[in-house]
Amino acid sequence: MDARPQTALVVIDAQRAFVDPAGSLIRTHGAQEAQPGIAALERLLTVLATRRATAPTIYVRSEYHPGQFTNGRLDDGMAYVCVPGRNIDCEWAEGLEMGPLDLVITKHQADAGGTALYRDAIEQAIRDGASLIALAGFQFTTCVAASALSTAAMVRDRGIRVAVIETLTGSRASSHVPDASGLSRMDSTRRRLATAGIDVIGAAAEAVWAL
Repeated sequence: MDARPQTALVVIDAQRAFVDPAGSLIRTHGAQEAQPGIAALERLLTVLATRRATAPTIYVRSEYHPGQFTNGRLDDGMAYVCVPGRNIDCEWAEGLEMGPLDLVITKHQADAGGTALYRDAIEQAIRDGASLIALAGFQFTTCVAASALSTAAMVRDRGIRVAVIETLTGSRASSHVPDASGLSRMDSTRRRLATAGIDVIGAAAEAVWAL
């Protein structure tokens, strides 16, 4: 008998904003800054293609307002990230295909946990037998981390594990560069997640299916 827990997979913001040459990230900061995310997307698409016909995936996408993450400044290259109708940012990343069992939720802030439909989807996944909520997508240090933390708070003391699959999660190249303390934003985020009891997993498909 297979004793592995059932996994609810959540994919955050797999949108062109973060991986496409015409998206806000590359247009503003250059292709090198997006390389870790582009590599993560390739691995993520492989896992999703395997899963598509057999299990549902919860997809969360973003629609923001101008200047939401630039302190209101509209002359910043990231002022219109994922602003509907402004650019191609809100479109799904190339190669991403939905399956008939999948659910799509739109959020309007970094943390998916602030969206009622997301909270409802997690509760439904638990009722359906999920004992592991695994998050992937974009970006590790921002939306994915924030969503993992709020998800962990939702399921605390119910025996439900929460994990971030790091190899299926995008990041900016600059997030891997240590600061004066010797820690990068990636390091600091890993520590914050671990402190909250969230597993940070380095394996890809094995992490989604075998935990």
